[in-house]
Amino acid sequence: MIERILVLGGKGGVGKSSISAATAVALSDLLPDKRFLLISFDMAHNLSDLFACDIGDKLTPLTKNLWAIEPDPDVYAKEYTDLFAKKLRSLLKKMPIVGLIPQIKNFIDTTFTADSIPLALKNAMFFQKILDAEDINAQGVQFDVIVADFPPTANMVALFDIPEDQVKVVLKYSLNFYNSIKNSLKGVLKYSLNFYNSIKNSLHPFEQEGKRVSIGDEIVKMLNDLEQRGERISNLIHDVGSLRLVTIAEKPSFEEIKRARDLTKKYISLDAVHINMITPKAKKCDFCNSMRSMQLNYVEDIINEFNNIKIWQSIRLKEEPIGLDGLRNLAREIYGDAGAKEMLYPKP
Repeated sequence: MIERILVLGGKGGVGKSSISAATAVALSDLLPDKRFLLISFDMAHNLSDLFACDIGDKLTPLTKNLWAIEPDPDVYAKEYTDLFAKKLRSLLKKMPIVGLIPQIKNFIDTTFTADSIPLALKNAMFFQKILDAEDINAQGVQFDVIVADFPPTANMVALFDIPEDQVKVVLKYSLNFYNSIKNSLKGVLKYSLNFYNSIKNSLHPFEQEGKRVSIGDEIVKMLNDLEQRGERISNLIHDVGSLRLVTIAEKPSFEEIKRARDLTKKYISLDAVHINMITPKAKKCDFCNSMRSMQLNYVEDIINEFNNIKIWQSIRLKEEPIGLDGLRNLAREIYGDAGAKEMLYPKP
């Protein structure tokens, strides 16, 4: 049973991945009896660079209780689309329309593919597999805490939004060939439209020439399973999800986290803001001190704007936080002597 899902979001280039990785490493050190997963949903994966090892599309053990993955969403989208297309082809064999349009099978193969599905939906498919406790490889590891490095705001919202109404999204991309048929072949317009509407309206069969025609129990079951899974995932994120927004002390990034807060509040609880890469005070660098002074003005604005949640601040480190030791150094800079409970359940 997943106990906590930490989601880190914000504008690109503010250090989301580094803070995600440092947080996962620190928590796994503090809670050796728990199992942690660090996962990147940013298109520009860089967990491999941060840990100085090859992570990629498979669960990669980093310590005794910490795993990481940089999923290729196309792999998981293909698994789903291949299965759905197979069931559609089987259904079509029983339909009179196939006799009129024998090339429809090829149309399914070329139209309904993983490439036709948006990236946000592909990522959501994989994210839901993990959160719904489905095995993603032969290890079948069950995680207690997930730390997720999310993409910038627009795609982050899509990952939250899709589980809310995924059946409609899947219908849009899996049944669009019916729209093409009805637009090009007037003779079968009524049949195709009835079929489409029957699928869209879930389990209702339709009448044709006085006979009841099944709309494909297996396809409908897949849609129902998606809908039920979407509800489970949405409830899980509401119950154990914790959003942490990462920013630097500059106006564009500050404005981004305000938008992210407003757009995600119906999906997940915002518990903390990380102000990252503050320029440290310097004795002999006027430019550095000028930069720091400007940043501290934004730090004050951020604290005032998010005065009801936890604010963590971290200075720019002299060395990149690479490898386990480098990420532990970053975690100490961010969290100080905070314990696991404060990191998992921060209070203002």
